[in-house]
Amino acid sequence: MEKLIEKASRMIEPNMIVSFGGGRTVSRLIKSIDTSKISVASPSEQTRNLCQSLNIPVIPLEQIKQFDLAFDGCDSLDSQLNVLKSNGGIHTFERLYANLAKRYIIMAPQARYTEKLNPQVQLTLEVLDMAIPQVLDEVSILGGNAETRQSQDLAGMVRTPNGNGLVDCHFDDWENIDLINSKLSQMTGVLGTSYFKNIVTDALLATDDDVKHIKKEDL
Repeated sequence: MEKLIEKASRMIEPNMIVSFGGGRTVSRLIKSIDTSKISVASPSEQTRNLCQSLNIPVIPLEQIKQFDLAFDGCDSLDSQLNVLKSNGGIHTFERLYANLAKRYIIMAPQARYTEKLNPQVQLTLEVLDMAIPQVLDEVSILGGNAETRQSQDLAGMVRTPNGNGLVDCHFDDWENIDLINSKLSQMTGVLGTSYFKNIVTDALLATDDDVKHIKKEDL
């Protein structure tokens, strides 16, 4: 991933306002650059804590009108640069930051880039507790299976930073993900989904010995 980090770092210029998402690759990118010449923000508590440990000031989202760049990871990426960002569980926050970015850049291993989204990666919803039974029923009606994400360390559900539950939705394939996502995201009590369509502008994909840069405008 070293060449990917180098490629990403070269995209960052002085005086830019840059958002850094969560994950190890983003952490390595932050550690590799001179942040004194840029403004930094992040939707990830883990990343904000890293910045604090490195004495990097972090700007609150409400003080930002637009990001020059936003770097993030994903769990699955298709040929049109639509992504599933399911495992981290902070996709509602991540979307807020992504929507403000001139360029929203996904960094990932080449293996996560496939023609269609990987059906082994679930669609994750952030849901108000009282709406969870209705959401589980709707997923079943749509032909899928769903369960609340349970904590491995503590009894009960995994909670988002907003204090809500996560519902993981599994289907045999993602041929109809646009329809599925639309129906579920419109349900009362669903605050956000992990499917990001037409938001990613760039993908930096780490191959065995190089980095592939795919731009949305070239597709």
